[in-house]
Amino acid sequence: MRKLNQWSAQIFYGGLIAVITAVFVWMAHSVLLAASLFFAPAVVYAFLLFRVVSRSARASTVMHFAVLLILYSLLSIQDQLGVPVAAAWLLGFIAGAIAGGYTWSGKRPGSEVRRKRERNGEGFTGGWHLALINAACAVVLMGIGIAHLSLQTPTAPVGAVLAGALIAGWALFRFPPSLRTRNVLLLVIPVEFLLLIFVGGNTGQQALPFAWAYGTLAGILLGGRHWSGPKVGEPRPPFNGQALPKRKVRTVRRSQDELKKQGEVPTERR
Repeated sequence: MRKLNQWSAQIFYGGLIAVITAVFVWMAHSVLLAASLFFAPAVVYAFLLFRVVSRSARASTVMHFAVLLILYSLLSIQDQLGVPVAAAWLLGFIAGAIAGGYTWSGKRPGSEVRRKRERNGEGFTGGWHLALINAACAVVLMGIGIAHLSLQTPTAPVGAVLAGALIAGWALFRFPPSLRTRNVLLLVIPVEFLLLIFVGGNTGQQALPFAWAYGTLAGILLGGRHWSGPKVGEPRPPFNGQALPKRKVRTVRRSQDELKKQGEVPTERR
């Protein structure tokens, strides 16, 4: 019965992917080739996000934020392209997320993919595989930022904002202040994004906010990890999920008869 349910789930998710693909083909039938250039990368992006990038918590968080950024970025240029690129990206991402988020073979077909992260004494691991994941994500973000810049407003000021944002994000995580201060500074990213929307609209350089966002996200990934030495691949502190050291509690062992006789909580030995 359990195997039947697992295979039923597998068929169900496979059917969802087929339906989403059919909707995409129907929606973009007149510009199918051009729309496929955005649908297919979205499928790959989502699949790798849930299957590979999920091994790195920081990279996974950044790339999840980037999903909405990419969608908004495509909305801003789809009139210029004359192709429903935003809808193609969204449908492709949903299909890729289903494909990457569930197993399709092995002992538990149709079940959700869950990765158990290994931890060292400090609670965080490294290695070249995590370093490569973060480096690849940073390259993807910078590549999307440069592509958006070249399509919308390929000007020197926008390029300068992209480079400056990359350095700013890198410095914030490479030479971080205290955890509270760093988290407050992270709020500057969306605030600056909103300000640059107005600046870009008034100056005719609509790519300014996107250059800022892509640059800072890529910089965070580059600055937030060790790239050499014995800690290669490990994230740089401070960490939001870092647990406080546990206090050692001294316990006193007494026999149950003695506790019942005294009828009180035992005190600490001197």
